[in-house]
Amino acid sequence: MSRKCDTWLSRIKAVERDYGAARLALEELLLAAQRNPTVLRGRVEVRHLNQALEGLEATYLIRLFAEFESGLRQFWRSYRRGRIPRTEHLLNGIAAARGAPDEDLRDAHTVRRYRNNLVHDQEEAVAPISLKTARGHLCRFFSRLPPTW
Repeated sequence: MSRKCDTWLSRIKAVERDYGAARLALEELLLAAQRNPTVLRGRVEVRHLNQALEGLEATYLIRLFAEFESGLRQFWRSYRRGRIPRTEHLLNGIAAARGAPDEDLRDAHTVRRYRNNLVHDQEEAVAPISLKTARGHLCRFFSRLPPTW
């Protein structure tokens, strides 16, 4: 049996590395464009690069959570029959089945609520979470799964 948990943990961590690469590329392009605006093509302007940088971490946090959720759904399908529950209940069910500490479940829900706030533009006040912190919370929760499924 493959070590699916390790594979999914690697996929989750890869999102953070991709974010670092994208941030570096955008920052370098922004510096180059500030020195020489002709490096920009099409209708891209310096202000667009600034906007992209401003929203980059949130964009990657959404992607990070999508990888996490996909892995949880795959795990659920391997152990349960029938319908996959909503993400909130999926987290609760897996935490209960695996004996995850309350803190791990609470932290995963905190990331889920922040992600929902980003995606659905909810009016609920949700404190921002850095990508690094979110990755740590989600990987810690995911590490409660068995190595093989």
